[in-house]
Amino acid sequence: MPGRSIIRTEAIVLRSINYGETSQIITLFTREKGKITVMAKGARRPKSSFGSTLQPMAYTQVVFYYKPTRDMQTLSESAHVEPFHALGRDLEKIGIGLRVVELVYALLEAEDAQPEVFALLLQVLRRLNETSSRIANVWPYFQLRLARALGVAPSVDREAVERLSDEGGVLALERGSIHPPKTKLEAGRRASRSALRAFAVLARAHLDDVMRMELDPDLHQEVRTLVEDYMRYQFGSAYPTKGRDVIDRLMKDLPSS
Repeated sequence: MPGRSIIRTEAIVLRSINYGETSQIITLFTREKGKITVMAKGARRPKSSFGSTLQPMAYTQVVFYYKPTRDMQTLSESAHVEPFHALGRDLEKIGIGLRVVELVYALLEAEDAQPEVFALLLQVLRRLNETSSRIANVWPYFQLRLARALGVAPSVDREAVERLSDEGGVLALERGSIHPPKTKLEAGRRASRSALRAFAVLARAHLDDVMRMELDPDLHQEVRTLVEDYMRYQFGSAYPTKGRDVIDRLMKDLPSS
């Protein structure tokens, strides 16, 4: 039987739960082992060496004792690789960042290393930390890119999008394809031409291009609903909705940026 080994790897904190009087149970998304749960003993003590490295969205270098037969490992060390100071000072960024890590927590299996997803998550948290405009574009972009990494990328055809008339069209939730407005589908969502075009860009474009998209509040809400309907269809009850109300409260009445 394999014995205990020491693992040192980069990680992003997905969830933190207090345990007992001084400890915490932490869910990490690690570059080497994927999603794992660790016990951080003494993490809540005032002089704990863990400091702020175990807060959700933190990007850290961790060391933990790993034993294959255990569901929970023991965290030994944690240090910031790249602190996201600006992310923690903006309510809109915090809301979107928490929804991003919530989605990774919900959709990934334990100990399934997903280097593409790790790189995507890190890219998005960095952009949230750095950007000061059109912050809301990050959330639908992340969802559709995560869907692609997990094997359910929307099947967007450029010519079909360009053929859309002023009447708009229909998004097929099964495949993520876009169709004329009178198309009959078992699972489809009617939407405006502008919303379907934005969906196509979010599904295929680079993040730099996505962050240049100007969406007024009504259009952004329509696009968000399309993306979330697609994700809910693909992932069913695994798709988390708890954080949605948090984002809605944070973004309500925010000025368009």
